[in-house]
Amino acid sequence: MAKPGPSPVLWINGFPGTGKLTIARELARIYIPSILIDNHQLIDPVAARYSRDHPQYQIERKRRREWAFENFVWEPTRLSAVIFTDFQSDNELGTDTAQEYRDAAQKAGRPFIPVYLSCEIEANIMRATSAERAQGTTTKLTCPDTIKDLRTKCKLFQFGDPYEEFHIDTTNLAPREAALMIRAHIEKCMSTEKAN
Repeated sequence: MAKPGPSPVLWINGFPGTGKLTIARELARIYIPSILIDNHQLIDPVAARYSRDHPQYQIERKRRREWAFENFVWEPTRLSAVIFTDFQSDNELGTDTAQEYRDAAQKAGRPFIPVYLSCEIEANIMRATSAERAQGTTTKLTCPDTIKDLRTKCKLFQFGDPYEEFHIDTTNLAPREAALMIRAHIEKCMSTEKAN
């Protein structure tokens, strides 16, 4: 009987308020075993000590990612899929940060599967300014002007070949529907990986 290969690293990239965490939570329920690491688990401990413009902020953010890679991606059993949520734009910092996730998966011998989420600006602002999000304990962006500014000035980072582009417009999708689409994409990628 063939031994199963290592589980994938799934990297969900999308603007703040596109539903990354909600969808990732649903995905973690239906794609078992999996470990979910929301980007705010990596951001908030650093943001508690440094402002985003502090010189040490990005250094500490990188250390937190390395900690997550060491504890969840590089662990030797590799039985659980690892789901990361993130927002990286296509500037130099965003590109370099996105590459860290891909490199961590490659170092562990795991398949790397990027997924990109988007939604219409009106839905994005409505979600980002929801009472639930505003009352949360994380550093999530909730200012509509900041969301508009990001969407105007930034372009979402996307890997090119050899990674298949997988985009989901979440504007009119329930989280479970999006999670089922992602699960089907993972299964397709994993069956392709096994065939190679």
